[in-house]
Amino acid sequence: MKNRLNHLSIALLLALMLLLTGCSGKKGEESTTAAGTAGTSEGTSEGTSTEDGSLPQSDADEEAPLRAMYLTDKIGEYLFVGTENGALFVAPVPEELYGPEGDKLTADQLSVGTVVDIYGNNMMLQSYPGQYPGVTKMVVVKEGTEADTEPYQHLIDEIYTEPDPSQPPFMDLEYQNGQANVTVILSQGGYSWSYTDENGEEQNVVADSAHILAWEQLVDVTLEETSDLKLAPSQPLQDVEVTRWPVDARGTQDSAVPEGETVEVTEEDDGFHIKETEPGYVYLVKGIWENGEAEFGFYTK
Repeated sequence: MKNRLNHLSIALLLALMLLLTGCSGKKGEESTTAAGTAGTSEGTSEGTSTEDGSLPQSDADEEAPLRAMYLTDKIGEYLFVGTENGALFVAPVPEELYGPEGDKLTADQLSVGTVVDIYGNNMMLQSYPGQYPGVTKMVVVKEGTEADTEPYQHLIDEIYTEPDPSQPPFMDLEYQNGQANVTVILSQGGYSWSYTDENGEEQNVVADSAHILAWEQLVDVTLEETSDLKLAPSQPLQDVEVTRWPVDARGTQDSAVPEGETVEVTEEDDGFHIKETEPGYVYLVKGIWENGEAEFGFYTK
């Protein structure tokens, strides 16, 4: 009898242990499943994709804009200065120019001292001032005045050099190419120029050059279509004469130069314009000032 009780006690003890072990295992299994479900839920939330299967883009994926102030130098040419690093650079004002409220603007509506965010490829060419050609969009952040440019005037003074009175003015060309406003420094040829030296005496300088078709170095102007080109001299012009030749005539020596075609130039409120300029021509520009005249040139492609 005693042995039967002992065996029964042992059996009951074993059954109880099995029962407790089973409950513990079931509880642990439920706990693991719950944790796994939570982890899957979080992973799905973090990896949600768009309908095409790609992850949605965040604002961090976009290139940060360069914040800069719009300035002009001592001869009226515009440029920018980074408001964070104080670096001077030039950049085209793109067609995608917007005000603080998203309204579309034009380049002539930018005032000196205005702060803008500049979007583009963030590739600055190594020069001084720097050059940022890859601008795609500008957004006005804050309107400004000339007084706001005072902290940067010392930078303008550093790059400005007093014009040499013995040299004629230089000539830039401004035009719109696609969405960008482009400025090109024209190649210079011969000139005749008079000036008063430091002793108050009148001096005359004459520099001869070959015909423009024989110039080895001639700046090119890329046109997407027939365009209006604005002449931008460093001193106001009294008059200008423009002649052109087919670009295939480049390399012709002086003795065999073909007759050129006179090009119409119009004088408007903002200066002289060469209208309906076409690709495929060499253009000779003769600038006329009170103190003399000078030749400039470019070719279109």
